[in-house]
Amino acid sequence: MFVFILVRMSYYRSKISLLIIIIVSACNDSKFKGSELETISFPNLSKKAYEYLFQRQDECDSLYHLNQYEHWYYDQTIGKITFSDHDTIKLVIDYEEVGSVSLKSNTWLWSWRNSSIEPTVKSEIVEVLEYGNYRGFTKLTNPKWKADMYDGWEMTAIAAYLLKAKGAYRAPINDSLYSFMIFKNIRLTDSVIRKG
Repeated sequence: MFVFILVRMSYYRSKISLLIIIIVSACNDSKFKGSELETISFPNLSKKAYEYLFQRQDECDSLYHLNQYEHWYYDQTIGKITFSDHDTIKLVIDYEEVGSVSLKSNTWLWSWRNSSIEPTVKSEIVEVLEYGNYRGFTKLTNPKWKADMYDGWEMTAIAAYLLKAKGAYRAPINDSLYSFMIFKNIRLTDSVIRKG
């Protein structure tokens, strides 16, 4: 359903009229309408999200053994995390940045509000914001709030559940800042790393 608003503006001493048509999508057209997500409580959403993410993490561990690689590296500009052994990239993951937890300020910051995050890796996370707005879930709509690691994993699990991610990763940025990411696509490879 679309709502059409016609606005007619007249200018003083002028016969010029400007007709503007603004198309506004009505809330009733939400993609969540008719699904469990339309009525689920936040605690139940969190529970289902954790169950979903635990299953995906078990699958990742079983199939890809993320903790067994010597090195990992992520690049925001291309939206990829690579895992390598010696000079060979073994695994490439397309990722979406969810947000970060600062142990210094004890806060969570959503990636959609973080100006230091490249647009390449925060293009889909706005769907979580949209869902939060639709349901009135403030943890999904407030850009920054008091939080700890548990909160970081909870937001990551919810994002993974809503966006149907294949797994998640927590990357240390420094001693007090941790970045949370979800996996969009995972592929094995045997590419030799080019040096220099």
